[in-house]
Amino acid sequence: MKKITVWGTSFKKVADEAQLLSHYKIIKTFCPEAQVTFISQPHHEIRNRFPEIHIVPFAQLGQAITKLLQSQLLVIGGGPFYEEILQMLKCALLILTARLFRIPVLVYGVTVFPIKLWWAKLGYRWILNQADAIHVRDQVAAKSLSDIGLNPPKVHAGGDPRLILDLDADDHIQSILASEGIHPPFIALTTRHIHKDVPAWVKRAHGFDEASIEKSNRVMARVVDSLSELGQVVLIPMHPDLDEDSETAHYIRQQMREPEKLKILSRRYLSSEVLGILRAADMLFAGRLGSALFCSMTRTPVMAIAYEERMNEVMNELGLGDYVSDWRRLDYEKMISQSKRLRASRAEVSKSLMAKSDDLRRQAWQDAELYKKFLA
Repeated sequence: MKKITVWGTSFKKVADEAQLLSHYKIIKTFCPEAQVTFISQPHHEIRNRFPEIHIVPFAQLGQAITKLLQSQLLVIGGGPFYEEILQMLKCALLILTARLFRIPVLVYGVTVFPIKLWWAKLGYRWILNQADAIHVRDQVAAKSLSDIGLNPPKVHAGGDPRLILDLDADDHIQSILASEGIHPPFIALTTRHIHKDVPAWVKRAHGFDEASIEKSNRVMARVVDSLSELGQVVLIPMHPDLDEDSETAHYIRQQMREPEKLKILSRRYLSSEVLGILRAADMLFAGRLGSALFCSMTRTPVMAIAYEERMNEVMNELGLGDYVSDWRRLDYEKMISQSKRLRASRAEVSKSLMAKSDDLRRQAWQDAELYKKFLA
């Protein structure tokens, strides 16, 4: 039996969970008998839905290394490469341990945030040069690696592996909506909890500054207030901690004329469930990159706030570049106009997303041929 260890960021955040589950699906498609261990933060819903998955937190280092040494392949996915010394040391420990014991290393479906500090450039260039192959899911990642001296043929630029995932069945989604007191039509909302105390590497990578945060949040709340005139707005939690989404919901409600029209789901749902909820929505107002990507799979019209360049890339790829706004320059009137145009062309947009969804899913499986070579 082939044993594979996958290291990613966390099962606790919806978009990251989807990344890790896409690895699981690829592995089980090409190597059904494989035993897969994830070095990751667990989530109880994942354990309930996938009891066969082995999850070892990085904090249990001895057990994690033991699992790695028993493996025939180390896979790294998600977005684990950023300017934090402890994070870089984690990368080095896993990759160098694998190389020392001649275990192949595949970096697959990753994004890479801009790396600007000299020590991070030197460290990540040396560490990632030890990988056998690197597949990135966006052009921002390809540029970030190029900037530190990693280019083809080492780096393969492709699509997002999450595009191969499936939605949960309609009857299950309808039962979720009923239990949450949600009755279509409704507008879905995902938010990014930005505040003055975000980590320093996040501020550097995304250009966050305190002066712009309050203004951005205020305009975003006004747009939600306007959208609530059309029907219920449902905030879908996507953060690791529900408190972050609850805090954002509280802030938005303070700016609303009818705060009861904003509903926040009672818990963090699995990514396959979030996909189904998005499919049931009339449209999505996206602050989370992963949720905008999900709409390519659910054919749900989406307008977005770009907190980073990757959101612009995704929206342009979906043909919705006219419906994205830079978080530092939010224009209330412009965004209301965007929402009106998006609703007016809903059928056309959904049809276009359907065609793009098929193409993107096909591309994701073509990219997975690289993965398949390491599973042979």
